[in-house]
Amino acid sequence: MLYELVENFVRVVGQGVIKLLILDRGFIDGKNLGRCKQEWGIDVLIPMKRKMDIWKDAWALGKTEPWQSVPVKALEPRLPLQPKPERIARAEAKRQRTLVARRPPPDPAKTQTHYDYCWLKGFRSWSDLPVPINVLLMRDRYADGHAEEWALMSTRNYAQVERPRADYGLRVKIEERHRRLKCFHDLSKFHSRSFNVIAAQIVFILLSYTLRQWQLWRLHAEELSNRSPASIHRRLDVRKQYIVIYLARYYAQIPLLQFTREVLQLEGEARQKALAKVRLLEHRLLSPFDDTC
Repeated sequence: MLYELVENFVRVVGQGVIKLLILDRGFIDGKNLGRCKQEWGIDVLIPMKRKMDIWKDAWALGKTEPWQSVPVKALEPRLPLQPKPERIARAEAKRQRTLVARRPPPDPAKTQTHYDYCWLKGFRSWSDLPVPINVLLMRDRYADGHAEEWALMSTRNYAQVERPRADYGLRVKIEERHRRLKCFHDLSKFHSRSFNVIAAQIVFILLSYTLRQWQLWRLHAEELSNRSPASIHRRLDVRKQYIVIYLARYYAQIPLLQFTREVLQLEGEARQKALAKVRLLEHRLLSPFDDTC
């Protein structure tokens, strides 16, 4: 079904729109991978299976080819978008130091220190694939000394050999977006058995999702782009308006909506007094300034 979707997409919008397909092992199909490259001009990036002959060939060749090592840097803490007051910043820094001191040491078996890679170009040993394919062999090394081997293959001739690994890392983000769409945007919560209704629901949800992403991009709020609709609403709802009522040495701070509701529920003389006060405020605050002032 995937390659049928790709074929229909290219037929409708033309070649050159899709430039790279990032797939998982479930879509390994030499014939269709070759179609992507030859017929539609689309490169493919996909991990290898251990039981494939090309896996054995690549690792056997990797024993005679040069390898490079890349250290894995620790994740840097994300800086706040808006600077905090100095007092709050000092308190937060102290809290973070306390958390680090109390946190148990990381498991060496899960702490990656560096990885080694070897780039092999122009494999043709895959009989079902009509085009040459490049292979990136990798060994992820951990603090306890063990290593995990895996490999990516791509029809794209990467100029930077580290790039296939970085591109494949996008798959995690893409799948997380899909999970959020299905779980929190009702993308898969269908109330009808009609295919047209289901298709319309999916299209309009995706359109609204795209619109929200564009709005977040315009607001420079990219950190909200991967949150659920409810959490986005809570984070964006930071500009609350209050009505402050003073009496003697006391005051009440009432949200605008609550104040409006309570005013509407007033009766008799209290309602008339509140209405007169609101009209006075409207005249003072909304009337244009006098040019003679």
